[in-house]
Amino acid sequence: MLPALALAVLVYVVDQIIKILIENTMSVGESIPLVGDFFSLTYILNDGGAFGIFGGSQIILMAGSAVAVVVVLWMLLAGPPSKLTTVGCGLILGGAAGNLHDRITSGEVTDYVHFSFWYIFNAADAAIVVGVGMLLISSLFPEKDRS
Repeated sequence: MLPALALAVLVYVVDQIIKILIENTMSVGESIPLVGDFFSLTYILNDGGAFGIFGGSQIILMAGSAVAVVVVLWMLLAGPPSKLTTVGCGLILGGAAGNLHDRITSGEVTDYVHFSFWYIFNAADAAIVVGVGMLLISSLFPEKDRS
């Protein structure tokens, strides 16, 4: 459990540092192309969840975050988790904490990673998606011996 919590703290701190840098150096709506029209930093404030769903529904989004945290903690405490599960849980916890912090303090999440073919997101979102993917892989291909 300790490695997952350490990873969660690292993800949370990195996420918050990047968001502070974006908020202090860019204006909302500003976009800085990094790789032509393909990839840019675009600063937006998102009051919804992933892909803007549940916009303005902070209670639903916070409750969803709380449920996710409880489920992830249960997975870590239910038995000796695999390494993949431990890392996935750490990524999810850290990402959820980063976005939850934003929702509690300002009611909106700072997003800034923009690929031309996708929605604008942030490091916390990326950590959550990668973490969920790792949990899915872990559940589809469980380790035979976790000792």
